[in-house]
Amino acid sequence: MPEKKGNIIDTTEKRSRILGLAFLIQFVTSITSGVVVLPLATGIPGLGLLENIGQTMANIARNAGLIHLDILLGLVTAAGVIFLGAMLYSALREQNEGLALTAFGLYVLEGALIAVAKLGLFALLVHSQQSISAGSPVSLEPTARMIYEAMSYSSKMFNLAFCLGGTIFYALLLRARTVPWPLSLWGLVSAQGVFAGVLLGLFGVKAPIFLYVLYIPFELVIAVWILIRGVKTETAN
Repeated sequence: MPEKKGNIIDTTEKRSRILGLAFLIQFVTSITSGVVVLPLATGIPGLGLLENIGQTMANIARNAGLIHLDILLGLVTAAGVIFLGAMLYSALREQNEGLALTAFGLYVLEGALIAVAKLGLFALLVHSQQSISAGSPVSLEPTARMIYEAMSYSSKMFNLAFCLGGTIFYALLLRARTVPWPLSLWGLVSAQGVFAGVLLGLFGVKAPIFLYVLYIPFELVIAVWILIRGVKTETAN
């Protein structure tokens, strides 16, 4: 029997490390893509307000290598989001399986929409290269603008899916005490700021940066905590 208990402990520790790694990978790839690579490639921070589509097309065509890197990072992020959702579902389904499954479904939707946005970015790269080869005719700019707006809308939609799914998962984390409750509460509260920013964006209002600041370091902190300290196996009733 002691051997069986030891195997259970080893399995729990392995799962907790995988959960921490899932948070870490998702954080690193999404931040690298959205804060570093994509702005360098397009000249626009995080698919923000488009001011000069012609200049943006020129930037994209000139930085094809960065665009391909961003697409790769985006696809890794998409896979990481789905994997993170699966790990959170596995850890929290005993709290409320219906809610945990709903949150996992929203994470799957988020990952799919991230992939759609990156496919749009590839289409914009090809279109921009063709435009440059043709001498940058103004007649090609409306199509590029349409592709960009579709990417931007996909970005808002996958962030909305994240906010809904994250709210459910962090509420279940808070209930389960899988990690210290202040950490779960941080995620739950800060996700609402992101949610408010996404809703403002959907109605064409530029969201203030402070709505996102509280959440930005959260995934890194919880990843490091889980990797170092692990998670509690007890669940709340």
